[in-house]
Amino acid sequence: MGFINNTSYILNAVLTKKGKQYLAKSDGKFNITKFALSDDEIDYTLWDAAHPKGTDYYGAVLESTPMLEPCVDPEVVMKYKLFTMDVGNTALPYISGMTPTSFLGDNALTTQLVGQSNSSYFSFDQVRLEPNTEGAGQMFSGEDYSFLVLNKFVVDIGVAIDDGTIDYNVGVVYGEESGRTSKKIVGRAAGIKTLEGDMGTSRETSIIITGQLSGAIYVLPVLVNYVNNTTAG
Repeated sequence: MGFINNTSYILNAVLTKKGKQYLAKSDGKFNITKFALSDDEIDYTLWDAAHPKGTDYYGAVLESTPMLEPCVDPEVVMKYKLFTMDVGNTALPYISGMTPTSFLGDNALTTQLVGQSNSSYFSFDQVRLEPNTEGAGQMFSGEDYSFLVLNKFVVDIGVAIDDGTIDYNVGVVYGEESGRTSKKIVGRAAGIKTLEGDMGTSRETSIIITGQLSGAIYVLPVLVNYVNNTTAG
């Protein structure tokens, strides 16, 4: 990632790996229908309402700050999306309903090896995630969310279905070529399940939950302990 010359660039965009695959098909179906805007680069504390030269200079530092090159890493960009609220709302939207607030400590998840040493099997934890968006006059209540697992080899994630099941066969996987593999799904609710691992060890990751309309963000830390509970036999 680097800086671009914001005196000459009007728009500088890059495609994700998946976008390049669609474009390479050359079948005429590559059509951008949705987009989001964010202000990750803006430090609003630099707005200087006490500037001695007056209102024209309140944002002088912000306007001269170099712009960053486009980046397609979902872990570091688009964390502060821009959105529109109804006139009169003074409370920003925020995500609630995440209980526990983190899967750490006593709330850590486990993958257990159970049974007898000569006939054992894995037992996996599975949890349903059902966030809600509060504030902003409840105008974002019932919105969908994106759920991004930063390391899909710690937990898998899927879309929660109304009948109580979870579909883990959906979603987009990022970073397979770099070895840092994440997975994102979009839906009203999600489910996570632990995976196999080396017994006696632990692994940790985070899930970034983002409101698709509000842009509200919640980061859910997840720790998975791999426990050997087999008995002699």
